[in-house]
Amino acid sequence: MIKLSFEKMTPETFDGLVKDIENARVLEAVVKEHKGVVFALYDGEKYTAASAMMFEMNDELLTEALRKLYLSGLYLSDKAEQGHDRMMLEYTVDQASYMGYDLLTARVALNDMDKIKFYTSHGFDKIVRADCDEDGEHLILQRDIKIKIKCCGFYR
Repeated sequence: MIKLSFEKMTPETFDGLVKDIENARVLEAVVKEHKGVVFALYDGEKYTAASAMMFEMNDELLTEALRKLYLSGLYLSDKAEQGHDRMMLEYTVDQASYMGYDLLTARVALNDMDKIKFYTSHGFDKIVRADCDEDGEHLILQRDIKIKIKCCGFYR
């Protein structure tokens, strides 16, 4: 039986995460410079998913006043089982709520309909703005984490 656990990443544990999820390397500065919080899902043998929450406006005072965090991304290993992305997202939302935040935003590419559908089906139902930059066109979606949503047949 596989026992899943969530872990908060530290500089000491980060190398293990990158070994299992190569594209999570982009989170190195977040962990080592304390720019946010990185969590990972561990299945007893390897990390299968990770998420990072960062201050929304790169200004701690404004972030705390607005009670808003930015979900900078969800990362999955090639061997992640179905549903690990949902579990990682809901754990991240729970942690943001526990930390005292009210809102969580995520940036999604405008042409990535699968991700837009994923986030909107998990409570990111408000479009805060649309961005266009050198990375392309994006939507900034927001979730009020105080509102309970129905997930997997249960209210959270």
